[in-house]
Amino acid sequence: MPNELRIIHVCEDEKFINSAIEQFEYCFPGINSFYVLPISKDGKFIHVKSKSFVVKISNEELLTISLNLKTKYIVILHSLTPRFFDFVLHLPKSIIVIWFCFGFEVYSDQNYFKSKNLLDRITFQKFPGKDPSIKQKLKEQIRPFYRLIKPSLPFSYKEIKHKVFKRVNFFCCPFLEEYQSICKLIGITKPFFNFWYYPIELIADIDRSIKFPKTNLMVGNSGFKSLNHLDVFYKINNYPLANMDIIVPLNYGEPKYIQEVLLVGENDFSDKFKPLLDFMTLKDYNKILESVGVAILNNRRQQAVGNSIALLWFGAKLFLSNKNPFYSYLKRIGIYVFCYETELTAKNCTEFLSLDEIEHNRKTLFKELNKVHLSNLLKEQILKLNA
Repeated sequence: MPNELRIIHVCEDEKFINSAIEQFEYCFPGINSFYVLPISKDGKFIHVKSKSFVVKISNEELLTISLNLKTKYIVILHSLTPRFFDFVLHLPKSIIVIWFCFGFEVYSDQNYFKSKNLLDRITFQKFPGKDPSIKQKLKEQIRPFYRLIKPSLPFSYKEIKHKVFKRVNFFCCPFLEEYQSICKLIGITKPFFNFWYYPIELIADIDRSIKFPKTNLMVGNSGFKSLNHLDVFYKINNYPLANMDIIVPLNYGEPKYIQEVLLVGENDFSDKFKPLLDFMTLKDYNKILESVGVAILNNRRQQAVGNSIALLWFGAKLFLSNKNPFYSYLKRIGIYVFCYETELTAKNCTEFLSLDEIEHNRKTLFKELNKVHLSNLLKEQILKLNA
């Protein structure tokens, strides 16, 4: 490996970063530097584990670093928060920049993704988002032309963000369908870089046998309105679920939304409604996932991917929205996965996957997401950039 190659990682203190550290050090030991912006009030790390090459840094220090990077450096942005914008725009043009898209950068930005596209009918009625008005959109459109008359007019947030998107050399997503969706939404196409934060070995105990019986139905994976719990409850309320508890993870998310989900869930399903309100260890959580026969995640964007993979591995019959790019990815690789809009029926909701179908899903997921395969893919892509 060329001695001059260095990989600079810029990130916030998020739980995904530890896996990135492990994977990059496994593939490229000793050439990574992780610059981490804290998110806690006291400036201490909450998620990221300290190492000699993992450095806590301020926004001002990050900007200074951008002016001193050498030509052969590769910069990886783990997400793209506004805190990174100045850093990216001050990088020398010779530096290769890869944006590892987390999704919120686009799906949570109303300039690119409307609330009504994210939410199902009932959820949107109760929790409508506030999309830009026609006046705001028009003002944003004419702003570049008005600047010809008034050059001192500051750039808007959208204009700056667009500049950052254009400066990036590669868009990174875990699968092609998500990459295509992101490119379409922001109106910019850059070459595709493929990376998964969690190999299958980090998601589930791959040597653990399939557990029976499957006695639970699971809705969503968190307390965010983008999971559209209320619409799912309405759809399954009259299904014959006498022998199944309804597991609903709500131990993090939006407090007001969680309260509404609790109210509706308890009213609709009485003592069969089993919300998960407390944080638990991964081991304890996976025990619950092992008991799930049917899982319904009615999100219309890439979300809960780790949970979806774990549920499939443990043998759940998974229903996803056909508006979710992850559904299209799973169908493309041959996974037994089901469409929320067209296949969620009373009958389908009470018939579980066969042992052969579960084993097929496991074999397919392992082929796609095992650590060795993902490591080889990462090495190949980085070395090609450094050729």
